[in-house]
Amino acid sequence: MQRVALGPNGRVLRLGTEERVFNRHQRRAIALRDGNCIIPGCGVPAGWCEIHHVTEHAAGGPTHTDNGVLLCWFHHRFVDKGPWRIRMNRGVPEVQAPAWFDRSGGWRPVTKSRTRMLDLVGRRT
Repeated sequence: MQRVALGPNGRVLRLGTEERVFNRHQRRAIALRDGNCIIPGCGVPAGWCEIHHVTEHAAGGPTHTDNGVLLCWFHHRFVDKGPWRIRMNRGVPEVQAPAWFDRSGGWRPVTKSRTRMLDLVGRRT
């Protein structure tokens, strides 16, 4: 499949040759940002994780670091049908846990990136 974006006059604005699978460079960047499976309490390391499209590729989600998160095999199989919800907020993955895990129902950032963590600390001071 190839996406073509046309302008109002029919001119080709963008020709997409996106891959469905994340490449090794994207995987390295996502692993640096996430550290391990992003589900709280799961300690499966990045090397054993799969990359999940937050917005599914079939629904138009890009194969881009801002749309991919690390999930272990178990959580990857159940994230679409299970109680955990995932979204991206300005390039940072956020998780909404089920009520039995977190009664607040709020979204929480789940990154291990040193840069993002320093940003969080800086905001609290």
